[in-house]
Amino acid sequence: MPFKLDCPKSRLSAVLSSEERAELALAMLEDVLEAVSGLGRVTILLKGLLPEEWLLDHRIRGGGTGSGIEVQDCPKELDEALNLVIEAEGRRGWPSDLLIAMADLPLMRPSDLDGLVKTPGDVVIAPGRGGGTNLILIRDPRFRVSYYGLSFLKHLRKAEELGLSAGVFESFRCSTDIDEPLDLVEVLIHGSGRTQELLRSLGFSLSGKREKARAEFLR
Repeated sequence: MPFKLDCPKSRLSAVLSSEERAELALAMLEDVLEAVSGLGRVTILLKGLLPEEWLLDHRIRGGGTGSGIEVQDCPKELDEALNLVIEAEGRRGWPSDLLIAMADLPLMRPSDLDGLVKTPGDVVIAPGRGGGTNLILIRDPRFRVSYYGLSFLKHLRKAEELGLSAGVFESFRCSTDIDEPLDLVEVLIHGSGRTQELLRSLGFSLSGKREKARAEFLR
C-alpha cells in the first residue's frame, strides 16, 4: 500500500486546510488497513514520515510488524517502488499473491476484497473512476504496474502482452477514491469508519436540496 503524507490531496484544498487534509489521509489509511487486515501481511510503502503518535497508536514502529503491518521507507516513485516489490517477491519464489491497494478508498469493506480475491485471472483489477486502477491483485510475477493516466487500460494491455488472463472486479466502494470535494459526499452517505467520523467532527453534513440533482455537503 503506497502512502505519503506530504501535501496530500491537494485537490481538496478548497474545502480542507493542509492540516485537515493530512488528518483525512490518515483516516482513510486507517479505513483501508481495517478492510485489508484479514488478507495477510500488510506493507505500507511510505514516502515521507508518519506521525510517531499514529505509529504508537497502531503498535507500529518503522520496519516493525507490531500489528501485522510493516512500514518501509520508500523514496522512489510509485511505479518503480511497486515493481521492485514485485521483483523481490518473484525472487523469493512468489510465496503469496500480491494485492496493491490505494490508501484513499475509505468505503472499501472486507466483503469487497473477498469478491476481488474470488475473481479469476492472473491479474485482477478493480478500476477507479476515470480510468485509474484502485486495486490490482497480481498472481503472476511477470506482471509490472504502470500507474498514472489511464492505468486501467494500460494494465489490461500489459497483461495481454504477457499472455496473462485479466479479470475485472467492478465495485462501487472499490472504485470510489477520494480526490475531489464532491467525493466527500460519498463518504458522508456510504461511509461507516474513521473517515466519515472525521468529516463529521470537522463540521461536514449532507445537504439534499430538492432542486439539486445530487446531494451536496455543508460545512
